[in-house]
Amino acid sequence: MQPHLQNITPAQPRVFNYSLDWRFLLPINDPGRIRVLAEEETDLREALDQIGIDIFNPLSSPEFKQIENNIYSLVLPFGLPLRWVSANQAHQVEFFRSMRGFIDSSGYLLIGFNNSWNFRSTTQAKYHASTPRRIAYQLHQAGFKAIKVCGVMPNLRVPEYIFDLNAQAIHFALHHRFRRKPALLKFLQRFSAILGWTRIPAFLPAYFAVATV
Repeated sequence: MQPHLQNITPAQPRVFNYSLDWRFLLPINDPGRIRVLAEEETDLREALDQIGIDIFNPLSSPEFKQIENNIYSLVLPFGLPLRWVSANQAHQVEFFRSMRGFIDSSGYLLIGFNNSWNFRSTTQAKYHASTPRRIAYQLHQAGFKAIKVCGVMPNLRVPEYIFDLNAQAIHFALHHRFRRKPALLKFLQRFSAILGWTRIPAFLPAYFAVATV
């Protein structure tokens, strides 16, 4: 008599709501040298756990007070959390300056931020929006060097496109992002031609900035 074999449905792979492609902007390959500073979210923590990166809240984690003599890259993937720092520019500069004190001379600060006009963002309610010029100014005031800002589409949660803010890179990103929407792509190309490619970065939905100490 043949044994009864049950049909076993294979487990479906876990799909996370966050992409961590920002890590390719950091020259440090060891995930153990990276710390993410963000509001606690289960899905984000699980995504980071998959690649060995820790997330913690500097306002409550005792570990944060013990990393000063270590080499870390600090990442704020969605910007400055509203409950950590006010909208006052001087307060934000001071926050960046305090973060700089935890980074070794070979480390980096990476911060993502929504464009100030991007009200459709899902992270807008928890994090301060900004502009490339403002972030670059604040990081410079806080003592950071070698500041580079990249454009991001469609959003910080799933940054499918991360690109330099030059005409060639922006044209490539827009073309591939909207290649299945020819009418919209044509409009964007005309808009870019009228406005000028040098002004297009001001209208992108989000950005990443990377700075050294």
